[in-house]
Amino acid sequence: MKKLFVISLMVLLSTVMYAQQKKTLNSYISYATFNMPTDDATPYVETYITFDKSNLVYVKNDKGQYSAAVNVTVLFKQGESVKNFGKYSLSSPSVADTTNINGFFMDIQRYSLDNGTYTLEIILEDVNNKKEKPVTVEDQLLIDFPDRFCFSSILGLESFTKANTESATAKNGYDLIPMIMPFYPETMNKLTFYVEIYNAKKQLGDGEKYLLNTYISAFENGTKLNNFYFTKRMNAKDIDVIINSMDIKNLPTGNYYLILEARDRNNEIIGLNRYFFQRSNPDYQIDNSMLATINPDEVFSGKIDNLDTIREYIRTLSPISTLVEKDYAEELIKTDDIKTMQQFFYTFWSSRDRIDPRQAWLDYYAQVLRVNASFNTINGKGYDSDRGIVFLKYGAPDRIVQSYNEPGAYPYEIWHYYTLGSQRNKKFVFMTRDMVTNDFKLIHSDAIGELNNFRWTTEIYQRTYGTYDDYGVDGAANPNSYGDKAKDYYDNPR
Repeated sequence: MKKLFVISLMVLLSTVMYAQQKKTLNSYISYATFNMPTDDATPYVETYITFDKSNLVYVKNDKGQYSAAVNVTVLFKQGESVKNFGKYSLSSPSVADTTNINGFFMDIQRYSLDNGTYTLEIILEDVNNKKEKPVTVEDQLLIDFPDRFCFSSILGLESFTKANTESATAKNGYDLIPMIMPFYPETMNKLTFYVEIYNAKKQLGDGEKYLLNTYISAFENGTKLNNFYFTKRMNAKDIDVIINSMDIKNLPTGNYYLILEARDRNNEIIGLNRYFFQRSNPDYQIDNSMLATINPDEVFSGKIDNLDTIREYIRTLSPISTLVEKDYAEELIKTDDIKTMQQFFYTFWSSRDRIDPRQAWLDYYAQVLRVNASFNTINGKGYDSDRGIVFLKYGAPDRIVQSYNEPGAYPYEIWHYYTLGSQRNKKFVFMTRDMVTNDFKLIHSDAIGELNNFRWTTEIYQRTYGTYDDYGVDGAANPNSYGDKAKDYYDNPR
């Protein structure tokens, strides 16, 4: 499961497990931001920390049963100043037998904070596991509720009911059970969500209406999915609460955004928010009957009449393909069916640029040639390398730190993107053990949908300091010997 992050949307982090053979705390940390649109109230953050029961150490309690305990510290910092915090111990549900513990339990907390940018730091410690050090995860949090139309975070829900009493899970009259993580297996055919809308009446006026469009788009290319779209005419209010569901039974396996978009009477966008999620639907297949409607003689791909050439062109699409497109393409290029390849190739590009799909392909292929020139490895083409994949997905980075001769470190690169779609200030860390191969592997990124490894510095310095267990760090910082610069380069890109 990839680690996910979205500023001011629902966020998923994970304390990565490195030792399956021993008890290692495994948790999923997410948060959402909400506003209190009154003169004397401030925005607040809800944290959702979910623990895997099977990875905690259980001891007998005073009731003769077994339970686990976790110490939790939550810090919201600006520089060295702590603006809000929580520090508490959390007990698991009790069990009579520890031989087959499974499942999860969740803790929900709320913290008031003013608009601004914060460093969110969470420290987790298994109270009964003295062999494991506390785990620390850290991320940047933006709270930005302007005095005009805006959305809260979009909160994915496992379920909801009318609330009869106040509780940690109650909000605006509903008892909400958040998703553990934004992953929807084939057994879940409904995407249910909660969102709050603020200041519509203040911006548009009393009695005004606006359109609320809800739809799903592909994460890789932003394409709207026509069968996953609905719209509703809304009355402008000071605050509105939306709980809705979308049928995703026929949504293919892949990475997506659920998007809420508000438009005024002039069809101008006045508000937009996204919720990233992943879908697994192994039974879904690309409809070959739709491909069959395309006549290769009438489209640009029909002129690609060499079998080896079109196979290679289809291979180059992998970095920007959806999971379903990747799976389909891998099977297709094993055949000699050049006509279907031409049909698929055209469909791929027309779905991204209906006006001029040929030019879209040529522009992309120019970038493929560029990454092949820079990132070819001993074992493969540049477009299939980790650096090439990131370049083709996101474009050229704004800054690159190249550190090939740092004492004690494997050669590494840190790529910094000022903007990455709706994300800001995102980084990718690549490392190689052998410069001769030119094969730099992605070992960490804080971008949504990418590999997130909070122990990435230990991989870089493993050359000198050995394995994680050898020097016992928690992986959140450098070993701090002379010349170690990776963390500083990451925090302060040159």
